[in-house]
Amino acid sequence: MEKMAYIKKTLEKELSSSSHNLEHTMRVHNLALKIASTIEGVDLEVLELASLLHDIARVKEDTNETNDIDHAILGAGMASDVLRTLGYSEELIKKVSHCIRTHRFRGNELPETIEAKILSDADKLDAIGAIGVGRAFMIAGEYGEPLYKEFNLNEYGMNTLKNGKIKNFRDHSPNIEFEIKLRHIPERLYTDEAKRIAEERVRVMEDFFNRLEHEVRGEE
Repeated sequence: MEKMAYIKKTLEKELSSSSHNLEHTMRVHNLALKIASTIEGVDLEVLELASLLHDIARVKEDTNETNDIDHAILGAGMASDVLRTLGYSEELIKKVSHCIRTHRFRGNELPETIEAKILSDADKLDAIGAIGVGRAFMIAGEYGEPLYKEFNLNEYGMNTLKNGKIKNFRDHSPNIEFEIKLRHIPERLYTDEAKRIAEERVRVMEDFFNRLEHEVRGEE
């Protein structure tokens, strides 16, 4: 079996979540290549493999009831095993592994290579804009979140988050996700092209959630 076909077949088996599925992976892959086209010296083989495999362990994290799986760390190991099976060099595997370990929003390890920074940016971009609105409500449906929720930012952080993760998703909602995380994504980006794309995407989300607030309150 051809290498890319093997990787995609593996992903189809692992990515059963509707919000972190093969479609999300391919959007991140395409965004990563778009960003890379504006930067010189990018190792496209490393970037392509990392973008395809970056969420290979995401469903394992999301379905783990003990909340002790980091999909970036576990995924780096799983991706390395896949690449070894396909005969890739240890040098390349190490580079891909670094990209995957450092891509997540709340990760402790920061991306050091340009390929890792591009992957981090591409993954974050897929959480904002019109696609970000759609994914936010898709995730809300998966976890039983309310459509909209009034909240106090200080109280929310103390009562709802533990180690940066949500304790009870019924206390969360898409509008809260936008306010505490998604609107701040441009501040966390590394590349100029990603920052350019993010600016418009955040505007789209801001307009949507402002409108949603008025409609929920019966003002529009």
